[in-house]
Amino acid sequence: MKFKEAIKRAVDMFDNDREFLERITVEDPTMVKQLPILKQINQLGFLTTGSQAGLRKKGKDYEIHERAYVEGFMQEKEAGEFIKKMAFHTDKNAIFVPTCCDDVIVPPSLDIPLTTTKKNGKISVDTHMSTAIPKSIEDMFRKRVKLNKTEKAVYIFCWDPEFNRMASGKNGLFRDVLRYL
Repeated sequence: MKFKEAIKRAVDMFDNDREFLERITVEDPTMVKQLPILKQINQLGFLTTGSQAGLRKKGKDYEIHERAYVEGFMQEKEAGEFIKKMAFHTDKNAIFVPTCCDDVIVPPSLDIPLTTTKKNGKISVDTHMSTAIPKSIEDMFRKRVKLNKTEKAVYIFCWDPEFNRMASGKNGLFRDVLRYL
């Protein structure tokens, strides 16, 4: 699909795709209340492929800490201006994620930690994001959102440097992304 068609399809999923909504509810029920703002982000031209709310969860003997993030495709001509606005006007990070050859190995220890667990005084990184992705992964993301390989779209990754700050809150990542799209 062309970029605008893929955006239209993504926005429609938020309203009409029961399978999509059920999957979100099962995977992370806390993301359900984030869906209206994510829909707006998509409507404004950020074709999202993944996101996290920035929650803190406490169990009996552990704590989970999240950084809010959102990732996906943006048309190349808008991406540069968006990244500048995020850098100049927020305390959040927004970067272009280049692709690399599939045989290039990016060590996970050099990635951006997104979710950590603290248990018995030790902290482990549970999820993370690389600052480069193999071409096959970008192709998979494009296929997932039905975006033609010929479209001049780039992969953008935005994250909150603070753990546990709600993405849709007044100073949250999703609010800033929405403001500067």
